[in-house]
Amino acid sequence: NILDSAFLNIQGVYRSLISDRVASIEVAKERLKRESDFVSSMLDLYISDKGLIEDRDTELLQENFVNWLWNLDSGSTSFFVADKMRDVIFDTEISLVERNLSDISDIKGVPLTEAINSTEYGSARFVVFSPADDQKAGDQRLGYLVFFPDWDWVFGASVDISYVEAVEERRLDELMNGLERQFDQMRIAQTGFLFMFDNKDNIVVSPETIFHADVLSQYFPELSASALNNEAITIVLDGQNIIAYTRYFRPLNWYLSALIPEAELDMPARNLVQSQSLIIGGIFFLGVLAAIFFVRHISGPLGVLTGQARKLASTEDPTSDDFDVNPLEKLTARYHDEVGALAGSFIFMRKELRKNVLKLLDATAAKERYESELNLAREIQMSMLPQKLPSFTGKVGVDLFAYLEPAREVGGDLYDYFMLDDDHLCFTVGDVSDKGMPASLYMAIARTLVQSHSAKEISPSTIMTRVNNGLSKDNPKSMFVTMIIAILNVKTGNVKYANAGHNLPIVIKNSGDCLFVKGISGPVAGAMEGIDYKELSVDLEPGEGLFLYTDGVTEAMNVRQELFSDERLLEQAEKIKDKNAENFVRDIGVDVVKFADGAPQSDDITMLMLRFNGPS
Repeated sequence: NILDSAFLNIQGVYRSLISDRVASIEVAKERLKRESDFVSSMLDLYISDKGLIEDRDTELLQENFVNWLWNLDSGSTSFFVADKMRDVIFDTEISLVERNLSDISDIKGVPLTEAINSTEYGSARFVVFSPADDQKAGDQRLGYLVFFPDWDWVFGASVDISYVEAVEERRLDELMNGLERQFDQMRIAQTGFLFMFDNKDNIVVSPETIFHADVLSQYFPELSASALNNEAITIVLDGQNIIAYTRYFRPLNWYLSALIPEAELDMPARNLVQSQSLIIGGIFFLGVLAAIFFVRHISGPLGVLTGQARKLASTEDPTSDDFDVNPLEKLTARYHDEVGALAGSFIFMRKELRKNVLKLLDATAAKERYESELNLAREIQMSMLPQKLPSFTGKVGVDLFAYLEPAREVGGDLYDYFMLDDDHLCFTVGDVSDKGMPASLYMAIARTLVQSHSAKEISPSTIMTRVNNGLSKDNPKSMFVTMIIAILNVKTGNVKYANAGHNLPIVIKNSGDCLFVKGISGPVAGAMEGIDYKELSVDLEPGEGLFLYTDGVTEAMNVRQELFSDERLLEQAEKIKDKNAENFVRDIGVDVVKFADGAPQSDDITMLMLRFNGPS
């Protein structure tokens, strides 16, 4: 037991060490991902501006972006940029400038040029590398690499993680020092002791009083083998038979052994049996006498207490004053021992029970009021959105259906559709950055701004710019919304839209292909004023459709923490591409629920399907 106790102590400290390491790396990854996403969104803005000017100004855009990156206050995070030849042309710490990514390898020896897939836009990967030529020299850095095919650039963000290894070494030293103190204090019988050695037959930790250290080393192979077989062995020291138990701690290749002379095992057992026999006999005799006394002394009052307990349990209203406590008060006055204390505790319990029942009734009433208010808020929120199929769909040759399911009573997703005039249909889908009541209020503001500005403008990009400015003002909570605002020309099938950081829509072609519509107009709405959004466009032939959704669909998780994913959504869309708008949306919803397999809904789910049937 002593051996297992010490072993569990080592195991617990090591697991804590590993857990701290994983937690530190995960925090660093999340930080790099968040800061890289911000820089990437700005780089997307620079790249998207390329189509508005002459091609010869690309170098000027690149130079402006590098200057912006140099002036960015990134704290301990460093950024670097490699050109199409994978030469590092910029590094906030300068150590990588004029070096090629093929000359820098990660901890597995793989060059950084092979650590990122350049065949897909926005592909990214975490790597661990050292700026120094020798991986063992200098600092260890966790890097996050992102590829941008428009300029054939690789953007990287990194943070120093060498401190993690230093913390591990310090924790191991503290563990070994603690074990030495523990082994000094532990005694097994009279002369037994604990010690620890490694797989190279070196003593790692031992008490100061260890004896025969030189002789013990010859038994290390036998002790190691007994640990693997999980059995005790007998060794001989100074003519004594020594019982040895050994445990193997695989992560550090440590062997923990407990040694005790065999003779010391028998003597305590015999002495213990004799002393326990006398003690048990005395206790039994005293117990019989005490039982006779206490049965006579307590049985009567306990009968009264039992009756009162049954009466209290059968009382229909514990809060009423009809319960008679006189018998209990008599017990407290007569008995000043445990019986009287128990009777007093019973009276106190009855009073506290009455108060707690009253508090519970008040809490239940307050909870019911709160739930009623939340249900009312949900009804109000859902009533703000279109609930029925629009009457204009048949007149303009459009099949349209939308669906919203909040993760809580109220949510932050939104959808809307309405005719701007006889020829133009406006429809939108959005996702607020939070959930619950704040998100629902922010969603109502966003929807109102879209309707207000669309009454004056017919350009989705202009509407999005004005909605962004409206949401950015007086926004102390720094909330934002990802949104798509689209306008369909019901005569031509042309859809002009603006995408503010939202999921890419899916177009369903007559050829049977289902494709993501590439392109982002700008960052999320509500984060910063004065942003001009780029207008995007897609043409629909009669019979083709456009599917909008929020990340509650693609990021729905099952009990195994797996995401529904963009790929699975596209695969499901191809299977039901010929269905009408309502059945298309409902089938996607069924697929998401089936994939979740009972896991709770983690985010609001909103979908809108529009199928263009041609001019009426």
